[in-house]
Amino acid sequence: MDKYNIIFVKTAFSQTQLLGRKVEDYVLREFSSFCASKSRLSKNTPPTEDMFLDGYINVVLTLDMPLVTVNDVLSAVKDMKDRGIGTLSLGKRDSVSKICMSKCAQEGVFSPKLCFFKIDDAKSFNVVYNLVKESILDRLLADGVQIVDKTTTFVDDTVTIQKGVKVLPFCRIEGNSALLGEASVAGSYIKDSVIDGASVEYSHVVDSRVGARSTIGPYARLRGAIIENDCRIGDFVEVKSSTLANGVKASHLSYVGNAEVGEHTNVGCGTVFCNYDGVNKHKTTVGANCFLGANTNLIAPVVIGDDSFVAAGTTVTRDVEGETFTIGRVRQNTKPKR
Repeated sequence: MDKYNIIFVKTAFSQTQLLGRKVEDYVLREFSSFCASKSRLSKNTPPTEDMFLDGYINVVLTLDMPLVTVNDVLSAVKDMKDRGIGTLSLGKRDSVSKICMSKCAQEGVFSPKLCFFKIDDAKSFNVVYNLVKESILDRLLADGVQIVDKTTTFVDDTVTIQKGVKVLPFCRIEGNSALLGEASVAGSYIKDSVIDGASVEYSHVVDSRVGARSTIGPYARLRGAIIENDCRIGDFVEVKSSTLANGVKASHLSYVGNAEVGEHTNVGCGTVFCNYDGVNKHKTTVGANCFLGANTNLIAPVVIGDDSFVAAGTTVTRDVEGETFTIGRVRQNTKPKR
């Protein structure tokens, strides 16, 4: 059985981010289960002569070739044996990547196969980016994910998407995101978030979690938000560092920041949770089954009790007891112009 000595070489581009991972992570992950007799990481370019071993098949791979697989190397070795080739250069003619059948032979041939294509400039990065992007989307399609348009869909290699999820055009899904259940996303940016059976349309979702049957957007923004089941976050609503319990509705043009909002509460159009005093952020707590009328201002820190009704146009500066009606408008006074 062949004995392999694999030498991985760092390069200037091996630390570059590529669809959720460093370029080198693709290579190291691919070869993590390969039963090489020797495996090491070289900080020298090219690796020193003492790293090559007699009686081994010496494989030098720069960590800027994320397309290469174990099977590509094994296939190349078989071809070398069949053709009596001692050394096979990989990637580019001047690359240190090579396969040597003995201790670092200098003469050999060059392999132009795409799998050994290396990233060393903006153009080569673009080529590899699109090839890796295609492979990620093809894997998801094979797993039963409904991707409508591959051309306008971008998914990091770190993302989890379950079978049956629908990804409509113009989506960018990054980081440690997960799309689960019967989720549907369209025209949205999602990063480090969980969309669990919810619908997200033309929205920006970061560091957030959205529960079953909730609808987000169009044009909503979630940052560090927990949106539980059956919620409605509508157009031009921003939710930041807040938890909205089951059935909360904030249908349009509102800001919810540093807050907890109880079940089935309605947040009216133009409502602002005034969480910042210029120095510190403060918390607002709104109970269950509350009604916050349009154009309400909640000056944090403040607590609104369960089953409360706050009339449109009210600015709330003090805690509100449960099962009460609050109105804070200035009395209308109409006078002649002259």
